[in-house]
Amino acid sequence: MTTILNRTDNKRYRALRLIVLTVSLLSVSLWAISSVNIDATPSAADIRIAAVLQGDFDVKVSGYGRLKAKNQRMLTSQSQATVESISLYPGARVTKDTVILTLSDPQLEQELVNARLELGRQQAQAKEQIISHKSQLLEREAQIALLNSDLEIAQLRAEAERKLIDKGIVSILDYKRTQLDVRQLSQRVDIEQKRRTQLKAMQKERTNILQDLVIQYQANFQTIKKRHDRLTVRAGLDGVLQTLPVEIGQSVIAGSQLALVGSDQKLVAQLKVQHSQADQIAIGMLATVNTFGETVDAKVIRIESIVTDGRVMIELDLLGKLPANARPDLTVEGQILVKQIADTLYVEQPSNTQPYTTKNIFVAANNQKTAQLTSLEFGTVSGSQIQVVKGVQRGDKVIVSDMTQWRQQSTIELID
Repeated sequence: MTTILNRTDNKRYRALRLIVLTVSLLSVSLWAISSVNIDATPSAADIRIAAVLQGDFDVKVSGYGRLKAKNQRMLTSQSQATVESISLYPGARVTKDTVILTLSDPQLEQELVNARLELGRQQAQAKEQIISHKSQLLEREAQIALLNSDLEIAQLRAEAERKLIDKGIVSILDYKRTQLDVRQLSQRVDIEQKRRTQLKAMQKERTNILQDLVIQYQANFQTIKKRHDRLTVRAGLDGVLQTLPVEIGQSVIAGSQLALVGSDQKLVAQLKVQHSQADQIAIGMLATVNTFGETVDAKVIRIESIVTDGRVMIELDLLGKLPANARPDLTVEGQILVKQIADTLYVEQPSNTQPYTTKNIFVAANNQKTAQLTSLEFGTVSGSQIQVVKGVQRGDKVIVSDMTQWRQQSTIELID
């Protein structure tokens, strides 16, 4: 009797275990089916849908970078000197005459004093020589005037004696002697005039030599003075003091950089663009630069040939009035217009798509309740938009979110 009861209990226990196992398997199956259904029906609120547009498509290449001064001036030391004082520091606005710092060079100061004294000595010698020349010329002029006076007296005497010869008052011998005096005096006047002319020529040559010497000493003085004046370091242009790599008391050698000044009203933008897109850019193309305060028109003026970290530097000249926040080293973004495609389809660039490729993209139905996986052929890209060559029409709704987890399905339902 006991054996029969034990057998009955065992059957009931096995039946109960079977029921529990069946319920568990059913629950797991229902959960799995539920999970599949959830994955197959993405929420419309969690995806991004963009409409296909049609019209003129501006192909732009985007980049980021900084504003730089169009005009820069490097200030260097002209001699070995010591930084005596600093008046301004980087970031200060300056004019061309603004003093940035002052240097000290005792040796240069002594050279300036010596050059000034030597120039003064040469100028004094030149003046003394000019005065001497004038004195010599006056002596020569006085001699000629005296001879001319004697000549005129001799000529008058000869004329008077000629009239008195016939009357026997003056002998022919005296008359001949007087005529000889006239000839001799006339020759002496001619000689003295020639000597005066030669003296003037010699004095002119000597004066020119002295003036050349004075000019040389003056040039030497001006050169040293210019070096001395540059001990007071001025900006040299209107703008902003950008760098100042020296300190008070520091010794600098000739050619050392003292400061860098850049213009703040004439700026350029240096953008870094993808190397793959840089080939589309040419000098003269129009662009826009966003200073994150305002947008300003620009033009491509330089394309750097060096590729750094997969990017190429493009330099843009800013056109028109600068934005109020524009300044050197300001971070900016820019877009360069490389071409315009007339009357074409374009859409916001879907996730994980590349230009000039064909890819399956979900396109929403008119009721936006379902989306069909559709093969789209893409063209060029511009900023966040891409050209659609084939696969959709104007007004179609394209899912641009990442839909990788639903790629195995050709149709998906969109739940609100």
